[in-house]
Order: sequence, then C-alpha cells, then structure tokens
Amino acid sequence: MLGANMRPFSVRRRVNRKILRFSLAIGLVAAVVTAVVYFASAYPAVRRWKDINLRTLSEIKCSDATCDTSVFSNDWQLEGSDYVVDAQTRYLINVPSSSGENPGRFAPLDYCDTAFIAEFRQPTSYNTKDGEVWRLYSREADVAGRKFDIMIGNAEKASWRMIDTPRSLVGTVDATLKREADRIAANLPDLRGVARGARGGLSADGFVVVDATSKQVVEWGPWLPVLLPKEARLPNQGWQVSRDGADLYLVETDTNGRLVAISLVPVGTLWWLAGFCAIASVTIAGIARALSMRFLRGYFAVTGTRAPALEEALRTGEDQRVEFKRGLSGDENKAGSVEDELLKSIAAFANTNDGAIFIGIDDAGQVRGLGLGWSDRDRFERKIRQLVRSRIRPTPPFQITFDDVRGLTVAKITIARGEAPAYMIGGVIYLRYGSSDVQAQPEDIGRLVSEYAF
Repeated sequence: MLGANMRPFSVRRRVNRKILRFSLAIGLVAAVVTAVVYFASAYPAVRRWKDINLRTLSEIKCSDATCDTSVFSNDWQLEGSDYVVDAQTRYLINVPSSSGENPGRFAPLDYCDTAFIAEFRQPTSYNTKDGEVWRLYSREADVAGRKFDIMIGNAEKASWRMIDTPRSLVGTVDATLKREADRIAANLPDLRGVARGARGGLSADGFVVVDATSKQVVEWGPWLPVLLPKEARLPNQGWQVSRDGADLYLVETDTNGRLVAISLVPVGTLWWLAGFCAIASVTIAGIARALSMRFLRGYFAVTGTRAPALEEALRTGEDQRVEFKRGLSGDENKAGSVEDELLKSIAAFANTNDGAIFIGIDDAGQVRGLGLGWSDRDRFERKIRQLVRSRIRPTPPFQITFDDVRGLTVAKITIARGEAPAYMIGGVIYLRYGSSDVQAQPEDIGRLVSEYAF
C-alpha cells in the first residue's frame, strides 16, 4: 500500500525541484530588474541629450532641398547630436567622428550611399545641402578580396572656416587628397583602426571608409558631406538600447519636421551588465532557495499534487485519494468527534499518498453544503488549521480551498504525501487503505522507516 502512488523520498525530490525552479525564476526576475535599474540610472543623461537634440534641431533651418546649418556649426558651446539627418534629402548633417570623445556607433545609420561616393573618382568641387563647398575625391580599394570605397575631402568654403581656400591652391589640394586617400587605403587591413593609423598628420578636413558591397561604414573620420542610402531606416522618436561591440548605449532620437537628431548615451559595457545581472541573479536565487527550504516546503509539496478535483471525486466516490465529510461537529474535544475523524484522514493521506477531503458532502456522495457565507470561510479555515497544527505532529502539508456547487459551499482540504517519515496523532500513525483510515501495524511502521533509509 505504501508507495503505491509515490515513494516518500520522491516527494522530497519533487519539492526540491520545485523550490529550485522557483528560486531560478526569482533569480531571473532579479536579473531583469537589475538590467532595468542599470539602464534607468542613465535617465538623467538621456534627458540631457534629449535637450541637446532639441537645441540642435532648433538651430538648423531647412527649406526645399537645402538646410542652413551655420548657427549649429558655429555654436561651440553645444556638444551637438551624434547623428543629424535630413530625412527628405538623406543628407547626413552630422555623424560621430572617430576623433571625438565618445565615438559610439549606431549600426542602423552607419551606412553611406556608394553611388554618391562614386561621383568623385576625380577631385571635384561639391556644393553641399547646407551651403558649404567641398573639394571631394574618392577611390576604390581591394583588400583580401573585400572592396572598399574611400572618400576624402577639403572644405573650400564653410562658415566655420576663417579663410576660404584660394582657387590657386586647387591643384595642391587635389594632390593632397589623393595622397591622403592612398595612406588610408594602406591602413585598410586594420579596418576599425584605419582612422587611427591615417589620422597622424592627416591634412584633409574629413574622410569616410565604406564597404562597397554592403554600404556599411568601416570608419567615420572627421565629418564630410555624405548621403544616407534610401534603404537605410531612420529610428523612431524616443529611446532604445544599442550595442557597439561590447559597449552599450541608450539611443535618444528626436525629430523636428524633416530633421532627425540621434544621440548615444554610454551606459557601460555588456560585460558589466552581465556581471551585475549574474551577481543579482545568483544572490537573490540563493536567498529565495534558503527561505523556501525553510518556510515554503509545505506550500510546494501541496502545489501540483495528484489530488482529484470535486467533479472527479463525485464521479468516483470515496477511495484511496478521496474522503467525504458531512461537516464539523462544533465540539472537537468530544472523543470520536467528526474533528477527530477529519484529523485521522489528514494524517493518513500525509503518510500514504496525495489526497483530498471534501467537507459538505455526505458518505453517499450527495452535496449538502456547509452554509458558510464569505465572512465565515476565513473562520472555518482558521479552525481547521488550528486543529491540524495542535494535534498532528509534525504538521503535514495541506491547503484549504472552497468550491461552489449549485449555490452550496464545499470545503476542500488538499493533502500532499509529506516528506517526514510519519505524521502522528497522539503518537499513533494512520494510513490510507482504500476508503478507510487505519492504524499502522508494526510492519507498516518498518516499511515507512525503510522507505526513508536512503
């Protein structure tokens, strides 16, 4: 009979598994909360960069196919947004130079229109969308079968230059652009380090290196006029998380008509975040497991038991897993009272197998109800819990719920086969045998002990 449904030691393993899963889930929640707090700590910086974005947008005026950036370009007190894009013309008004203090990259905007770059295979003067004049030159490069486009430029006329480049120096500028483009091409095997290798002594005002196949930027140098490909998607207004290698950023995007300003707020590295989350997860999971092992073993033993539902119990009647009780007598001190029988059934299930006791149903399986109002249910439940805790040693894992059947209230006590070797009432051990609760015999007690000898 003992172990027909579940060996006692398997109950312990089942409870331990549930506690482990619960602890891991709590640890996962802790990791998520840690990540949220980690990013939330950058909120003041995000607000600051939002203000910078809005100020940047207010200083640029666009009409038709042109934009006046003179105020923005000469506002030395403004840090400036990392990316500023004219969504109508796809003109990149500003990009994050690799020479800046925070050369973070936002992958969706790290693209250039290679068709535009190809227009400058010979040095050519170009009137930009914002009224500047640049001398631009581009060349192709092939490194280990990978093709690149390099464009380099010199500002002939710009609001931020004190003196415009004289026309008499155009030949010298062109020769310099070609020489610098060759220097950048020579550093291409280093890819991301190309700007660092080329920047020493670089006399050009700006350059960009682009993968000719994907149109993705390999390296931004100091700014020069370029266009964003039509297929590149601009981010929606608001903020989002972005990653550049192991560096993490919050990307703040703001719009003003056709202009889009994007700024990157550094929030640390992926490894820092992973470390914080791992520490939080392990710590909280360990605490949750320790507390659950101490205080919630009974709860986890009851949850997921094989005790039948009321509908199933009414179909099968009293058996190895079902017991019906008409109600409580109201005199638990009377020998042989209904309360005594109830406690015997609870102890018997706890010693044998999962089961359920339905109070409010007679022995014939007819629902009689308890006549309890909502306010009476708590008092009824407290009474049963007090009886169990004061009479059964140790206290078995059980749970009390209520079902309503055609307006009648039925109390259900779900009992799990407990982890203790035996649960006793006044030093007596009861076992469930069919639909009866019987006192354990010496051989039954020996079997109980042997089941726990593992």
